[in-house]
This record gives sequence, structure tokens and C-alpha cells, in this order.
Amino acid sequence: MLVFALRSSNGLASAATIGALIAGLTPLVVGLIMWARRPPSVAATTSTPEQVDAARRQLAGLVSSQWQTEIIVRQLDDPGPLAVRWHFTELDVADRAEHIVRTNPLRSLFRRGGPRLTGRTDRIGDMATEFRRLTRRRLVIAGEPGMGKTTLAVLLVRELLDHPEPHDPVPVLLSMSGWNPDAESLHEWMSRRLAEDYPALRATAFGPDAARSLVTQHRILPILDGLDELPAQTRPKIIVRLNEVATDPLVLTCRTAEYEAAVAAPGGDVLTAGAVIESSPVMPADAAAYVAGCLPPRTLNDWRDLLAAVNGDRRTPVTQALSSPLTLWLLRKVYVDTRTSPAELCDMSRFPTADSITDHLLDHLVEALIRANPPRGEGDEHPFRPRRTWDPAGAKRSLAFLAHHLTAIGTRDLAWWQLRRAAPRLIALVSGAVAGLAMGLVAGLYMMFVVGPANSLAVVPAALVFGSVVGLTRSLTVGLGLGLVLGLNFLVAGLSAFIEGQPATGLIITIPGGVMTVAAVLLALEDVGHPADQRPAYVDLRLRGRTRLLARKLTGWNEKRPVLTLGVSLIPGIAAGLATGLSNEFIHASTDGLKVGLVFGAVVGLATGLAAGLIDWAETPLSDERPQTPTLTFHRDLQLLCLKSLAAGAAAAIAFGVLDALTVGTGRSYGLAYGLSGGLLLTLIFGLLNGAIYALGIALGAGLHQPSGRYLITAATFRVQGRVPARLLSFLDDAHRLGILREAGPVYQFRHAKLHDHLAREYATHT
Repeated sequence: MLVFALRSSNGLASAATIGALIAGLTPLVVGLIMWARRPPSVAATTSTPEQVDAARRQLAGLVSSQWQTEIIVRQLDDPGPLAVRWHFTELDVADRAEHIVRTNPLRSLFRRGGPRLTGRTDRIGDMATEFRRLTRRRLVIAGEPGMGKTTLAVLLVRELLDHPEPHDPVPVLLSMSGWNPDAESLHEWMSRRLAEDYPALRATAFGPDAARSLVTQHRILPILDGLDELPAQTRPKIIVRLNEVATDPLVLTCRTAEYEAAVAAPGGDVLTAGAVIESSPVMPADAAAYVAGCLPPRTLNDWRDLLAAVNGDRRTPVTQALSSPLTLWLLRKVYVDTRTSPAELCDMSRFPTADSITDHLLDHLVEALIRANPPRGEGDEHPFRPRRTWDPAGAKRSLAFLAHHLTAIGTRDLAWWQLRRAAPRLIALVSGAVAGLAMGLVAGLYMMFVVGPANSLAVVPAALVFGSVVGLTRSLTVGLGLGLVLGLNFLVAGLSAFIEGQPATGLIITIPGGVMTVAAVLLALEDVGHPADQRPAYVDLRLRGRTRLLARKLTGWNEKRPVLTLGVSLIPGIAAGLATGLSNEFIHASTDGLKVGLVFGAVVGLATGLAAGLIDWAETPLSDERPQTPTLTFHRDLQLLCLKSLAAGAAAAIAFGVLDALTVGTGRSYGLAYGLSGGLLLTLIFGLLNGAIYALGIALGAGLHQPSGRYLITAATFRVQGRVPARLLSFLDDAHRLGILREAGPVYQFRHAKLHDHLAREYATHT
């Protein structure tokens, strides 16, 4: 067909011939697209047993490295774990004893056959042994706020990884915040979280579904942290979901009152075969020993009064306050690390209750951490010290604002891509309008140059209005943004034709050109993904060890669908070229129109296919990839935004360079532009300029819809309002290094829920 069109001396002059060509192309194009979209074969979607074994080993190493780093940041081994005692609960919230442990008939005869799960956090090896003795290894860690539930879970992860038994599953700690049990089962949610938090599992070396296979084959021990952080009406549903897989081992942490309420709620239930342990208050002798172990020898005299008070009357506020692991940590940070005398804490007239002492410590925590941990000098960066100097008062205000924002949206997860939810709707609309106007201005200036200065007054306002509408809708994907930029080309050209008194010409340019271009580009980018997804995307631009994969992605088989990337992209490209050629045939009665259109379409298809292959390659992880962290996810999402803009811009540059070379001197509708392009080299340069303009338009449009682009707009808005410091992510990274925040995969959380709630209340009180 293409050869016929190029060789024909008379072109396709008659409407009948054109109609026949379109009729013949339509079923071919539709059939090929449906074939490309057919479900992949079963064999292509299942990881082999060898791949699952390799993925399990890789995941174990990643989890071990991740939590060892977190243990160092939290100083859990410095000087050593606090001695928090745990015992089997006396509340009626556990399953029957015979379901939890294998009972001894002789012990049962004397009514001593019940579970005897006890232990201490500083003797985690013994607790791991007790856990392994449970019939189904299902455990609930309950306790009051600040009593060390998450600390026990973290130390249990390390112990199980450091001293594994044959065929042990990999313990993976997952924050439960964000799990909707009405939408996802436990296995579905775990599979998604593993793929998101550990992108290495999506490497080609592990097959197409390693994360799901690890979950369904019971290779994962989920340690689910924070049931109490979910809405009250959701907690009973979570337990029901956990009981749907009653033979799966798991560990669950929750505050005691919240767990008791979830079990007693209508439709609630105990965790099947689940043991429930609770923490006891820290013994005064253990608290005093821990504090003394943290003190430098020369400062011990300043602490004698407090240590004596802790070891004395247990009814004093200071003794009651320091029975909590959280308060002991706060004491260490506010007084021990700052070399400050704690004598004032023994003044009962100033601190009449344990809560007043805890609130005082929470008030001064941020300032104490920043002052006691200044950045190192140049060239002496410490991995667990802040990189920059921050104003203590400003840092506390910013953290309070963020805590208040999280409380308002009902989550503990500080996800940078969701900060836009804290922005007023007006700010979101204004930012959308600005970006839309910018995109429209770029396209308008380009078309003003193309159609000639005579129409500039009409072209630019039309483009600005159109771009404004695009920005305000805030619902377009990057692919649609690209299609609209290209379609705008035809729209403005059509408007120009109307102004020149050629309404028929305007309709012919606008309708087929705009519609077909949008459809063609969307089809061409269909395999690239969905850039407007709420969560950030993965991207890796490293070439080492990935050149063969790059070559395969650019020219070979697409694993997502069994078709050649270039072949699929060629189909919509030719469709767009056909629309352009037909428009030119009708307008100028030129026998070259369809030829140029088909060649242009082929070039567009090939260039778009290469761009799609490049993006697909960038989104394929390596098998040795690190777990996702907040800063890593941001930088990679931003890289993907830039990559997609550059790839699409390069494809446009190639296509328009060829188009300009083919049409120099043949068309009147592009006027001044082609008059200035006096040769092949100049026309190719002009094509590259076109591509650069398109790339800029794409980047501006995508900025609203790629998570990193939205974050930059939101952070800049908050910075102008004085709510957060400049370089917000760097500030959050340093807050993690200081121990104020903790990393939970790609999100941050405040280290303790009490700290989160305290800062949120403070912000609400002072605003």
C-alpha cells in the first residue's frame, strides 16, 4: 500500500479511491491493535521455581540491610536494647490455647497447659525461639502507646534473618497504613507493597510475578505494624481478612485498647491461632540501668538525684514517666545527649504528673536533636548525621504543619507525592492554569512562527485559552498531553484558515488532523504506562549491565505484550500520517500529499516506538536494586518525567525534520517557516526546533500530572507561605537522620505516634 502510494503518478485523486483505502485500512488497524492488546499467555506471567528462590534470597538481603540501617539510626544497640518485659495477655482477646501451642497432656491435667509466651526485648533470641514454637507462628504484639511494640518487631526481623532455620519465610515489616480491606485481600495487598517497596523483585531475572509468587507460596512472614493507625471501623475487617488465610504465619502490632475494641466490635473476631502478648511497664531498676549506661562517666554526678528518684518511690511523676520506653528515649535525647542536668524533672511543683514530664520532653525534642547533632565538616559526612544546619524553631514549625496535615487526611504516612492534598483547592487550580497557559503559549508561539506573523493576534490568544482549559482540568495523562500539543498544531492552523476566509479548509485541517493525532499518540504510548498514577514511578538510567536489555527494548520483543514495540507504534503513526496527507490532498489537490503523509507517519511510528522502548527499558529494575526510600523515589520519578519529555521531543524532532525535508517548497500553508528553510540542513534544523518546542510543551503539561512535578509545585507554594523550608526533601532526610522520622519504604513516619499527635495538636493550637 505504501509503495503504491509513493509510486502513483496521479496520487489518489478520487474520493472513491480514498474511501476504499480508508475502508481497507480500518479493519487492518483495528485487528492489529486488538491482537496487540490480547491477554498474555500463562507461561509469560509466571516466575519459575528457580526465579522465586533467587528472589527470596535477594529480598532477605535487602530487608536485612534496610532494618540494620534503621536500627543504627534509632540507636537500639547503643548501649543495647532496653529491657522491656512481655507476657501473654490476660485479656479475652486471644484464641483458644490448643490452637496457639501444642499442649502437654500432663500439664493440661494440672491446668497448666496454656500458652506461656514471655520474654524481654533485650533477649530477643529467646523471644524468637518462643515465636517459632507457636503452632502457626501467628502473634499479636499489644501494648500502650510508647511501650516499644515497633521496636520489638524490628528486632524480631533482624533476629529471624540473622539466625534463620531451614525453609523459614523472609520477615518483612510493612506499615498497615493505607490498606483498604474492602478492596484488597492480604495476599493482594502484600504483593503490591512488595513490588512497590522492593523494585528489585520486578527485575527480569526473577520473572514477571516474583512478588506475588513469594506471597502465595508462603515465602514471606508479614510483620504488620500499626493496626491501631487504621480507622476504627476498618480494624475488625482487617482481622477478618487475616483469618481468611488462617494458616499463614504473621505478626501484628496494635495498641491494647484498640485491639480489644476491634475483637469485640460487631463482626469482629480474635486472630485465629494467634497468641497475644503485652508489655509491662519498665522496671525502675531497668530504667535506671539504661540511663546510667547512656551517660558519659564524667556527667554521672549530675544525674544522681534523678537516678535515686527512679529507684525510690514508684509513685513519683518522674518514676511513672520513665516506666515507658518512649519517655526514656526522650530523656536521652533532650538531656543526656545535650549534657543538660535533669534536676528540674524531680520538681513535683513544676511537673506534677507523668504526662507533664512527657509533654515537656516532646516540646523540646526537635530543638535538642538539632543542637546536639550539628553537621560534620566538608568531606567528613556521617551517614547518620544531618547534612545541613536547620533553624530549630523553624524546623519544629514545619514538622508540626506536616503532622497536622497527616492527621487531617487520616494517615501516619508522610508521602511526598501526597503533599498536594494539603494545598488549598484554589492553589491547585491556579498552578494548573499557569502550567496550562505556559503549554498553550509554547504551542501558540510555534504556530505563530509557522503560519506567519499576520495571524499572530489570533493564534496566540486561541492557544492561551486552550492551554488554560487543559491546565484547569488537571485530569490528563502525559500521553494525552502530548496528543493535545500535537492536536493544537492542527487546531490553530484551522483557526488561521477560518480567519483567512477559508472555513472549509479550517474544518478539514482541524477535525481529522486533531482527532487522528490525539488518537494516534495515545495508541503509540499505550504500552509506556500510565504516568498520571498517584504513586511515583520507578526509573533507572544506569547503563552498566543493561545495554543488552536496552537494545532488546528498542528493537525487540515487548514482554508486557507479545508484539514488537516498533511494529505497534508504526500502526498509529501511519494513521496520523494518513490524516495529515488526506488533509493536504483536499486542501491543495496535491498528488504529493498522501505520499508525504504516509512517509511522515512511518517516521513518527518508528521514532515513537524507539521512545517507548527507551522508557520501557528505564522502568525495568535491576536484580540488585535497593529498597525504595522517599528521596530515591522522588529523584527517579523526576528522572522519568525528564526522560519522557526528552524521548517524545526527540521523536518529534526526527519526524518533523523528515517532514520539513520532504515538503520544502511544496506547501503554502506553512508560509514563512518554509521560506526561511532554504535547504535540507536548514529544514532538519527547523525540525529539531519543532521537537524542542514540543518537548517543552510536554514537560510543562506533564509537570502537573507526574507526581514529582506536582510535588515541586506544592513544595514551592508551601515555601512561599513559610510553612516548610527550602529543599523540603533534604529537610525530611535530615529529620530521619536525627531520629525524628523513620523510613517505611517510600514514605516517612514520625518515629512515635505520640510525637506525631503532640506536634499536630501544637500546630492546631497556634494557628
